[in-house]
Amino acid sequence: MNGSPSQPGRGRWIRPLPERVVNKIAAGEVIERPAAVVKELVENAMDAGADRIDIVVEKSGVKLIRIVDNGCGIPAEQVEIAFARHATSKISAFDDLDRLSTYGFRGEALPSVASVSQLRLLSRAPGEDAGTEIVYEGGVLQSRQPAPAPPGTTVEVRNLFYNTPARRKFLKAESTEARHISRTATALAIGRYRVGFTFTMNGRDIFRVPPGLDIEARVSSLLGSGRKFVAVNIEAGPVKIEGYIGAPDTAQHNRYGQYIFINDRYVFSPVLSHALNGGYGDLISPGTYPLGALLVWVDPTEVDVNVHPSKTEVKLSRERELHDAVVRAVRESLRQDGIIPSLKTSSGTAGNSAGIGPHVSGRTGRDNVIAGIGSARAENAPYLPDLCRPPETRDGGNTPGESEAVTVDKNTGEILQPQAAAAGSLPSVAEEPADGFRLVGRFADLYLLFQAGNDLYIVDQHTAHERVLYEEISRQIEAETGSGQVLLFPMQVELSPEQFALYQESGDVITRSGFSVAEFGGRTVNVEAVPSVMTGKAPDKMLTMLLDDIASLRKTGYDLEKAVAQSVACRSAVMAGDRLSDQEATHLLARLLKSRDRYSCPHGRPTFIKISRSDLDKQFGRT
Repeated sequence: MNGSPSQPGRGRWIRPLPERVVNKIAAGEVIERPAAVVKELVENAMDAGADRIDIVVEKSGVKLIRIVDNGCGIPAEQVEIAFARHATSKISAFDDLDRLSTYGFRGEALPSVASVSQLRLLSRAPGEDAGTEIVYEGGVLQSRQPAPAPPGTTVEVRNLFYNTPARRKFLKAESTEARHISRTATALAIGRYRVGFTFTMNGRDIFRVPPGLDIEARVSSLLGSGRKFVAVNIEAGPVKIEGYIGAPDTAQHNRYGQYIFINDRYVFSPVLSHALNGGYGDLISPGTYPLGALLVWVDPTEVDVNVHPSKTEVKLSRERELHDAVVRAVRESLRQDGIIPSLKTSSGTAGNSAGIGPHVSGRTGRDNVIAGIGSARAENAPYLPDLCRPPETRDGGNTPGESEAVTVDKNTGEILQPQAAAAGSLPSVAEEPADGFRLVGRFADLYLLFQAGNDLYIVDQHTAHERVLYEEISRQIEAETGSGQVLLFPMQVELSPEQFALYQESGDVITRSGFSVAEFGGRTVNVEAVPSVMTGKAPDKMLTMLLDDIASLRKTGYDLEKAVAQSVACRSAVMAGDRLSDQEATHLLARLLKSRDRYSCPHGRPTFIKISRSDLDKQFGRT
């Protein structure tokens, strides 16, 4: 071959790259940023059986990363071999990848880190009188000698990427790299929650967690001790899922508080992250993400961890089944556990936020009694749509408010029951209604106050009614059974070009919600009926607001059916200032307790807030 390597199309010499160049190229895949160094070295420590690991970082890992563990250490005769590429004690054959029980297996971490830093390793194995210290600089061995050392291994990485300026140049701001390191350290500490960890950055303790904790204590300690978490512990066939996830009101606008593990390995999985969000459904608003940690165990043969050198991405052979299992696990856990927010005291602590489950589970048909009796209404009481009104009043049946004089207590403003109340009517405020809840008052014509045991529940009447209507309308849309109230005089409404285009796209779903609308010429439509829950409201405004709501909700991720159901529910629900009678308030609570997701409205706002007796005792100094 006479061609020069610089001349395109001519013959070139093929020759192996120098080992130092190979190591630097490989380091670019394995060590993307300082957080990757922390991950690889801590995983080595956990593979070595350590139950205590110290992480020390200075200047976002560029100046120093020190990992100290009390694991089994490296025998003196193997310390240098540990820095050879693809040298590992964790697998010996390709088939071992199908049954991995360790984090590492590629044999790339130590040589990759050593090739782009100044690295010092000090290790002592059991039974050895002294440890061994070895020093590398840019991948070149500088020294190897005996040294005093405690059992275990210490790895110091200094001046990361000092010999690869291009890689160092592309690191983000120091605060960004520090955040990545903190997230990685947190994930490692959650994944092995029985291992003790200390994490120090720039001389400041970020966290210290002792060994031997359970998953609940570790999640609560690292993700927020003042937050409420819901336990997830479900085993379905070959899949086991455990962990703790935040109550809906702790959702954030990013995924930084979300940690997912497969077979103890912290992974980035858009599929499982989507499943976690899907399990919350309407309990959180679109664009927000629940926090918490989910540990998923599956058959190792169903997972391919050899997808990327960083080992944070995996392939799942039955991805869809696992996705659906996570959705079910999260959904069932949220329903089983009480997730009503507790009112925070001035000290920042929350009272016991156990849910209303015990009050709900013992129903014996009392709800049927509530649904079948009259309702006392003042003459200025709000119109309650059919879904929240007792059946006898839906078809024009007389209520006590229509046939008898209604009196009001001038001191309290409460509606007083007629003296000659019909037999079988709802109990008065002072009596005990269904499910252990007793209406004790209202505040600002928006919040309903119920007592259950030693807890006071504050119900937002708008969000509660919106939840009830939303689930009912969603079922009607799905089953195509939406009922409408025919207008005596149909109304013509002229839509904007955008509204008309949206109407043409979503007309079928709008019809299934109870509207009857037909094109009338140009951009004008003829409204002939509206959903029964909207009776008494202006049809033209309801339709145009519905179309505007659909446009907004679609932008935030709602599908068409949910957007229509949410808009109709929100526009139809009782509002602040609408005063409910005692019976209407109690009936609304009974309907809410039957709802599937009774703890929040479709927007994600809570329907309940609880104040415990202990919270009040603290406020009044009765502790």
